[in-house]
Amino acid sequence: MLPEWLPWLLQVNDSQFPSGAYAHSMGLEELVQRGAVKNPDQLETFLQQQIIPGLLAFELPFLVKAHKVAACGDHANLRLLDEELDAWKLAVELRQASRQLGSRRLSLVQKLDPDPSLAAYGQSGAPCHHLIACALELRHLPVAAALCAFSLQSISGYAISSMKLMRLGQERCQLIIRAAMVSLAPHLEGLIAAPAERIGWFNPLLEIASMRHARANERLFIS
Repeated sequence: MLPEWLPWLLQVNDSQFPSGAYAHSMGLEELVQRGAVKNPDQLETFLQQQIIPGLLAFELPFLVKAHKVAACGDHANLRLLDEELDAWKLAVELRQASRQLGSRRLSLVQKLDPDPSLAAYGQSGAPCHHLIACALELRHLPVAAALCAFSLQSISGYAISSMKLMRLGQERCQLIIRAAMVSLAPHLEGLIAAPAERIGWFNPLLEIASMRHARANERLFIS
């Protein structure tokens, strides 16, 4: 039987869903301009060596924790996680981008399917980081579905923005996204079965690129 939540999950993860993600490269634009990521092969290596390890060590374990808190309706502890995430994001551009995407997503899903809990959190003055917004929005879905959705949003965000930064066609872009998801997916069950007690990750490459991007004279993306 078709899960009741599946049509919703597909809609809010469609590449045309207007969350504003198309305006952000999350530091990739600066890496391309500096020659650190120059072509599709290097983009694939970048995703495998920089982005996927960060997702597995930090963002996805953090999402498991936030999803559990959101499912309990515990907004006080969810806000603490939101503020902790705010502190983890050292680069201003990355921090602001995450807040903008999260706020935009909460606002839009609230229009599609009004939910007093989402509205209350969105109006509480919390940072509303993208990860926290996903945890709230998908709190009634299995956590595995939430992890897959967030992973796909993150990876496809880099891959799709790269089509504006280098010679990369749509078919190769989709192949790169597919390879990254195939690489990441086998680790998700382990994250759910044994939630990490200590969560942390530091990627100076992205942080430094984002800080440089903020001072660039010319740029295509907001972040």
